[in-house]
Amino acid sequence: MKLTADLIANSPTYINAIKEYELDLSGNHITMIENLGATRNLYDALNLCNNTIRVVGNFPELTRLQSLYIADNRISLIEADLAQTLPHLRTLVLTDNQIQNLVDLEPLGQLEMLENLSIMSNPVMAKPHARLWCIWRFKSLKVLNFERVLLKEKQEAKELFETSGQLTALAQGILAMEQSKVENTFVPGEGLETKEVVDQAKQQSIAELKARIREEMAQVAAMEEFI
Repeated sequence: MKLTADLIANSPTYINAIKEYELDLSGNHITMIENLGATRNLYDALNLCNNTIRVVGNFPELTRLQSLYIADNRISLIEADLAQTLPHLRTLVLTDNQIQNLVDLEPLGQLEMLENLSIMSNPVMAKPHARLWCIWRFKSLKVLNFERVLLKEKQEAKELFETSGQLTALAQGILAMEQSKVENTFVPGEGLETKEVVDQAKQQSIAELKARIREEMAQVAAMEEFI
Protein backbone atom coordinates (compact mmCIF):
# COMPACT_ATOMS: atom_id res chain seq x y z
CA MET A 1 0.00 0.00 0.00
CA LYS A 2 1.19 3.53 -0.72
CA LEU A 3 1.62 5.96 2.13
CA THR A 4 -0.69 8.69 0.87
CA ALA A 5 -1.92 11.97 2.28
CA ASP A 6 -5.38 10.39 2.63
CA LEU A 7 -3.99 7.50 4.68
CA ILE A 8 -2.19 9.96 6.92
CA ALA A 9 -5.32 12.08 7.38
CA ASN A 10 -7.46 9.04 8.24
CA SER A 11 -5.02 7.27 10.59
CA PRO A 12 -5.45 7.41 14.37
CA THR A 13 -3.61 9.97 16.48
CA TYR A 14 -3.33 10.00 20.25
CA ILE A 15 -1.16 10.79 23.25
CA ASN A 16 0.89 7.64 23.77
CA ALA A 17 2.22 6.01 26.93
CA ILE A 18 5.23 8.31 27.14
CA LYS A 19 3.19 11.48 26.59
CA GLU A 20 3.99 11.93 22.92
CA TYR A 21 1.49 13.09 20.31
CA GLU A 22 1.65 10.10 17.97
CA LEU A 23 0.50 9.29 14.46
CA ASP A 24 -0.23 5.57 14.11
CA LEU A 25 0.47 4.18 10.64
CA SER A 26 1.20 0.64 11.78
CA GLY A 27 -0.11 -2.45 10.02
CA ASN A 28 -0.99 -0.82 6.69
CA HIS A 29 1.21 -2.86 4.31
CA ILE A 30 3.18 0.34 3.60
CA THR A 31 6.13 -0.44 1.33
CA MET A 32 8.04 2.85 1.43
CA ILE A 33 8.17 6.11 3.33
CA GLU A 34 6.70 8.97 1.32
CA ASN A 35 4.32 11.94 1.48
CA LEU A 36 5.03 12.64 5.16
CA GLY A 37 4.96 16.34 4.43
CA ALA A 38 1.21 15.85 4.85
CA THR A 39 1.81 15.46 8.61
CA ARG A 40 2.68 19.19 8.67
CA ASN A 41 5.30 18.51 11.35
CA LEU A 42 2.58 18.10 13.98
CA TYR A 43 3.72 14.90 15.71
CA ASP A 44 6.24 13.97 18.39
CA ALA A 45 6.10 10.28 17.45
CA LEU A 46 5.50 8.25 14.31
CA ASN A 47 4.49 4.60 14.43
CA LEU A 48 5.34 2.68 11.26
CA CYS A 49 5.58 -0.77 12.86
CA ASN A 50 4.34 -3.91 11.13
CA ASN A 51 4.65 -2.77 7.53
CA THR A 52 6.97 -3.86 4.68
CA ILE A 53 9.30 -0.86 4.57
CA ARG A 54 12.88 -1.53 3.44
CA VAL A 55 14.51 1.91 3.69
CA VAL A 56 14.54 4.40 6.57
CA GLY A 57 14.61 7.63 4.63
CA ASN A 58 12.77 9.94 2.25
CA PHE A 59 11.55 12.07 5.16
CA PRO A 60 10.75 15.73 4.79
CA GLU A 61 12.21 17.94 7.50
CA LEU A 62 10.30 17.00 10.65
CA THR A 63 11.86 19.07 13.40
CA ARG A 64 9.24 18.13 15.99
CA LEU A 65 9.61 14.36 15.61
CA GLN A 66 11.38 12.78 18.59
CA SER A 67 10.41 9.11 18.35
CA LEU A 68 10.27 6.80 15.35
CA TYR A 69 8.85 3.32 15.89
CA ILE A 70 9.55 1.18 12.84
CA ALA A 71 9.83 -2.34 14.27
CA ASP A 72 8.78 -5.46 12.36
CA ASN A 73 9.47 -4.26 8.83
CA ARG A 74 12.15 -5.25 6.32
CA ILE A 75 14.61 -2.44 6.92
CA SER A 76 18.05 -3.06 5.46
CA LEU A 77 19.11 0.51 4.61
CA ILE A 78 19.24 3.80 6.53
CA GLU A 79 19.66 6.85 4.31
CA ALA A 80 22.63 9.13 4.93
CA ASP A 81 20.60 12.32 5.37
CA LEU A 82 18.46 11.07 8.25
CA ALA A 83 19.99 13.53 10.72
CA GLN A 84 19.20 16.45 8.43
CA THR A 85 15.54 15.55 8.12
CA LEU A 86 14.95 14.31 11.69
CA PRO A 87 17.36 16.49 13.70
CA HIS A 88 15.66 16.05 17.10
CA LEU A 89 15.15 12.28 16.99
CA ARG A 90 15.72 10.78 20.45
CA THR A 91 14.17 7.31 20.17
CA LEU A 92 14.53 4.94 17.24
CA VAL A 93 13.05 1.44 17.44
CA LEU A 94 14.24 -0.85 14.64
CA THR A 95 13.54 -4.15 16.36
CA ASP A 96 12.89 -7.16 14.11
CA ASN A 97 14.27 -5.91 10.81
CA GLN A 98 16.97 -6.99 8.33
CA ILE A 99 19.95 -4.74 9.01
CA GLN A 100 22.98 -6.85 8.17
CA ASN A 101 26.19 -4.88 8.69
CA LEU A 102 27.62 -2.51 11.26
CA VAL A 103 28.36 0.10 8.61
CA ASP A 104 24.66 0.08 7.66
CA LEU A 105 24.11 1.86 10.99
CA GLU A 106 26.61 4.65 10.33
CA PRO A 107 24.00 7.34 9.46
CA LEU A 108 22.78 7.11 13.07
CA GLY A 109 26.06 8.61 14.22
CA GLN A 110 24.90 11.99 12.93
CA LEU A 111 21.81 11.98 15.17
CA GLU A 112 23.20 14.15 17.94
CA MET A 113 20.19 13.73 20.23
CA LEU A 114 19.69 9.96 19.82
CA GLU A 115 19.35 8.47 23.32
CA ASN A 116 17.34 5.30 22.89
CA LEU A 117 18.02 2.77 20.13
CA SER A 118 16.70 -0.74 19.64
CA ILE A 119 18.18 -2.96 16.93
CA MET A 120 17.27 -6.24 18.57
CA SER A 121 16.37 -9.14 16.25
CA ASN A 122 18.46 -7.80 13.39
CA PRO A 123 21.29 -9.89 11.89
CA VAL A 124 23.75 -7.11 12.74
CA MET A 125 23.49 -7.90 16.45
CA ALA A 126 25.19 -11.26 15.82
CA LYS A 127 28.36 -9.42 14.76
CA PRO A 128 31.32 -9.57 17.18
CA HIS A 129 31.42 -6.51 19.47
CA ALA A 130 28.13 -5.19 18.02
CA ARG A 131 26.92 -3.60 21.27
CA LEU A 132 30.25 -1.96 22.07
CA TRP A 133 30.58 -0.76 18.49
CA CYS A 134 27.21 1.01 18.68
CA ILE A 135 28.09 2.55 22.03
CA TRP A 136 31.36 3.85 20.59
CA ARG A 137 29.91 5.15 17.33
CA PHE A 138 26.75 6.73 18.76
CA LYS A 139 28.03 8.90 21.58
CA SER A 140 24.68 10.20 22.83
CA LEU A 141 23.12 6.76 23.51
CA LYS A 142 21.76 6.18 26.99
CA VAL A 143 19.75 3.01 26.29
CA LEU A 144 20.64 0.35 23.72
CA ASN A 145 18.31 -2.60 23.18
CA PHE A 146 16.42 -1.73 26.37
CA GLU A 147 19.57 -1.89 28.51
CA ARG A 148 21.23 1.17 30.00
CA VAL A 149 24.57 2.16 28.53
CA LEU A 150 26.99 2.11 31.42
CA LEU A 151 30.09 4.23 31.87
CA LYS A 152 32.26 1.12 32.00
CA GLU A 153 30.85 0.05 28.61
CA LYS A 154 31.76 3.43 27.13
CA GLN A 155 35.29 3.08 28.49
CA GLU A 156 35.61 -0.49 27.22
CA ALA A 157 34.35 0.51 23.78
CA LYS A 158 36.81 3.40 23.53
CA GLU A 159 39.74 1.18 24.55
CA LEU A 160 38.68 -1.44 22.00
CA PHE A 161 38.25 0.83 19.00
CA GLU A 162 40.32 3.95 19.66
CA THR A 163 43.82 4.76 20.87
CA SER A 164 45.38 8.22 21.06
CA GLY A 165 42.57 9.56 18.92
CA GLN A 166 43.21 7.01 16.16
CA LEU A 167 41.25 3.94 15.11
CA THR A 168 42.64 0.69 16.41
CA ALA A 169 43.49 -2.10 13.99
CA LEU A 170 40.25 -3.82 15.05
CA ALA A 171 38.15 -0.75 14.23
CA GLN A 172 39.89 -0.27 10.88
CA GLY A 173 39.39 -3.94 10.07
CA ILE A 174 35.70 -3.81 10.92
CA LEU A 175 35.13 -0.73 8.78
CA ALA A 176 37.04 -2.17 5.84
CA MET A 177 35.45 -5.60 6.05
CA GLU A 178 31.96 -4.28 6.61
CA GLN A 179 32.21 -1.75 3.80
CA SER A 180 33.17 -4.48 1.36
CA LYS A 181 29.94 -6.29 2.21
CA VAL A 182 27.85 -3.27 1.35
CA GLU A 183 29.04 -3.20 -2.25
CA ASN A 184 25.63 -4.24 -3.46
CA THR A 185 22.87 -2.26 -5.12
CA PHE A 186 19.50 -1.71 -3.54
CA VAL A 187 16.62 -1.62 -6.02
CA PRO A 188 13.55 0.13 -4.54
CA GLY A 189 10.52 -2.12 -4.68
CA GLU A 190 12.46 -5.23 -5.62
CA GLY A 191 11.03 -8.38 -4.10
CA LEU A 192 8.29 -6.64 -2.13
CA GLU A 193 5.64 -8.94 -0.81
CA THR A 194 2.33 -8.32 0.90
CA LYS A 195 2.33 -8.92 4.66
CA GLU A 196 -0.49 -10.62 6.47
CA VAL A 197 -2.86 -8.39 8.39
CA VAL A 198 -1.45 -7.45 11.79
CA ASP A 199 -3.39 -9.28 14.49
CA GLN A 200 -4.25 -8.14 17.98
CA ALA A 201 -1.23 -9.86 19.49
CA LYS A 202 1.13 -7.73 17.39
CA GLN A 203 -0.66 -4.57 18.41
CA GLN A 204 -0.20 -5.62 22.02
CA SER A 205 3.51 -6.15 21.38
CA ILE A 206 3.83 -2.54 20.20
CA ALA A 207 2.20 -1.33 23.42
CA GLU A 208 4.60 -3.48 25.44
CA LEU A 209 7.55 -2.11 23.45
CA LYS A 210 6.58 1.45 24.32
CA ALA A 211 6.07 0.51 27.96
CA ARG A 212 9.63 -0.87 28.04
CA ILE A 213 10.95 2.35 26.52
CA ARG A 214 9.11 4.40 29.14
CA GLU A 215 10.45 2.26 31.98
CA GLU A 216 14.04 2.32 30.72
CA MET A 217 14.08 6.06 30.15
CA ALA A 218 12.62 6.64 33.62
CA GLN A 219 15.39 4.50 35.11
CA VAL A 220 18.00 6.40 33.11
CA ALA A 221 16.69 9.72 34.39
CA ALA A 222 16.78 8.45 37.96
CA MET A 223 20.24 6.85 37.69
CA GLU A 224 22.14 9.30 35.48
CA GLU A 225 25.37 8.68 37.36
CA PHE A 226 25.62 5.17 35.91
CA ILE A 227 25.60 6.44 32.34
